[in-house]
Amino acid sequence: MDKLKDNKNLIKYLVCTVLGILIIVYFIYQVVQMNSNPYKTEVAIERNIQSKIETKAFIVRDEAYLTASDPNGTIVSIAEDGKRVGSGETVAISFKNAESASTYVRINEINSEIDYYKQLKNRVGVGTNSPSSYNNLIDAALIDYICESKNEIDSGFEDALNDLRSAITTKQLAVGEVISVDEKLASLQAELLALETKKLGYTEIASPNPGYYIGSVDGYENAIKYSDAMNSDVVSIDTLLASSPSDLPENVMGKLVDAFNWYMLCNIPYKQSGSIKIGQTITVNVLNTSVGSIKCTVAKKGDKEGDRIALILKCGIMNQDVSKLRIADVQIITDEYSGYRISNSAIREVDSQKGVYVLRGNMVQFRKINILYSTEDYSIVENVKDDSSYIRQYDTIITEGVDLYDGKVLS
Repeated sequence: MDKLKDNKNLIKYLVCTVLGILIIVYFIYQVVQMNSNPYKTEVAIERNIQSKIETKAFIVRDEAYLTASDPNGTIVSIAEDGKRVGSGETVAISFKNAESASTYVRINEINSEIDYYKQLKNRVGVGTNSPSSYNNLIDAALIDYICESKNEIDSGFEDALNDLRSAITTKQLAVGEVISVDEKLASLQAELLALETKKLGYTEIASPNPGYYIGSVDGYENAIKYSDAMNSDVVSIDTLLASSPSDLPENVMGKLVDAFNWYMLCNIPYKQSGSIKIGQTITVNVLNTSVGSIKCTVAKKGDKEGDRIALILKCGIMNQDVSKLRIADVQIITDEYSGYRISNSAIREVDSQKGVYVLRGNMVQFRKINILYSTEDYSIVENVKDDSSYIRQYDTIITEGVDLYDGKVLS
């Protein structure tokens, strides 16, 4: 009997212990719930979103080599890369030796220096701005110079350097610092006179026909015929992107681009190609160069090959920076959207109308939405103006919460 009594007492003890633990756990749970917010929110802010495809592109131009009569000569370009030249126009000069070429370059530099100091001489004593305004000009010019010096293609470097130099000199003149312009001019003119007495043996190289002059070659000029660019497919574009440059003839000194338009060949994922239409104008960001963004026209969309298609873009822009492109990392902007970025977890459907619940004070309200673009995580919804039934800027959107309905008051 005593043993049975002891077992009953043990069972009572265990039951009481378990009940006590459950009561403590329930109490802790209630405290946590009281001190936590069962709802998560985000703020509706209007944003611009771009749908992008990053890939590599091969550039095809209608280009032909320019040659020099003396393959051992030293070539100095006269025309700027990417400049339109006429038939018979001198684009470069071939010198018999490097010393003659160096002398010719120095003569041009001195003439530029003389023009600069003549203009500087006319500005002596005309400064009227405050010193702080000149400091601002110098700061702006310095920033431009630093930016240009970091560019992979430094077409604006010389202009930025001259602007910085001019800004500094202008301040020196304005604050009364003495700059011996006459002495510098006399020195430059004496050096110019000495150099002009030297005989420079050279041959002018003229453009055989109108076109865009480019003073450099890369060995890819004959990788694909210009007339075959529109026939490119996924395999041929992959081959071009993986190819190596060809050896160049000894007397090649540049090239001439004939046709106005050039092509950008690339392969893109098939799943991302749906919104791209032939004839559409799209923006292409040329990465890791100073080209920046350019507008292209969709010339062709190829057939699906595996999970990719060939995309051929056409462009008529030509300048010094663009003329250097061959194989480039590009970012193709397929779509641009402007609207509110909303987490997909916030989107509900009430009476066949998509929308979100927002907090106005402590009241829950339903606001309608029109979805423009969606990803797995978020959607961009239209900014519908002059209609208070739609979501508005800076609304507090409930992204997580249960038992929500229009007009509910949160305590």
